[in-house]
Amino acid sequence: DAEIIGVSANHTLSQQAFADRLKLPFPLLSDFPQREIMKKYDVLVTEGILAGLAKRSYFIIDKNGILRWKKILENPRELVPNEDLLAALQKIQ
Repeated sequence: DAEIIGVSANHTLSQQAFADRLKLPFPLLSDFPQREIMKKYDVLVTEGILAGLAKRSYFIIDKNGILRWKKILENPRELVPNEDLLAALQKIQ
């Protein structure tokens, strides 16, 4: 009983092309141009070559809008294993 949503600072047209190319089965939301979501969740990179982008992050928010789990990664190439995400979801249920 969960929904996956992706968020990035890209324009919606770029996101649509990305989603189409990868055949993503979930929606992508645009935080362009203000990056308010990234600021609110404290994942906006403010310095260096990646400034203006978000740190790779994963959040589980319950049906009441309460943040129940998060993982913010410093390495943009790192991924959280699916098993870790599923375990976090199971703990919350």
